[in-house]
Amino acid sequence: MSTDEPNDARLKARAYFMRRGVDPVRHGGAGLRTFLNIADAWSLSAEEQMDLLGIHDLAAFEDWKVRVRAHETIAIPVDVIVRIGCVLSIYGSLTTLFPDERAAGWLRAPNVDRPFDGRAALAVMTMGELQGLDAVVGYLLAKVYS
Repeated sequence: MSTDEPNDARLKARAYFMRRGVDPVRHGGAGLRTFLNIADAWSLSAEEQMDLLGIHDLAAFEDWKVRVRAHETIAIPVDVIVRIGCVLSIYGSLTTLFPDERAAGWLRAPNVDRPFDGRAALAVMTMGELQGLDAVVGYLLAKVYS
């Protein structure tokens, strides 16, 4: 993989959202609030939340959380919005597949299916790369629609 590929992916994601009228300032806060509610439902640690969102600055993340819970306007980077979208898709699929609270348990349980190879879905999702989130999204959507 060339070093330009991650930047190309970010540029493509930004263009995708802009074409659809998604404004990182207008929509980012609502997306992050929803993500935080899901993180609470799944009992995710702050580190797991940051890994899912691809954030490396704890102070900035804590500031975002305070501001979005106060319903302040906040600009969320487009690559974080893409990751939030993946988490929303995963949440929706798990809600469809597991009508009770078993979703959080499924996320942490080892899974021998591809793309997990014996790891828990959450481990794949928090590896730091968007591809991990995409793989879990694809796996779950295939389960929902099979």
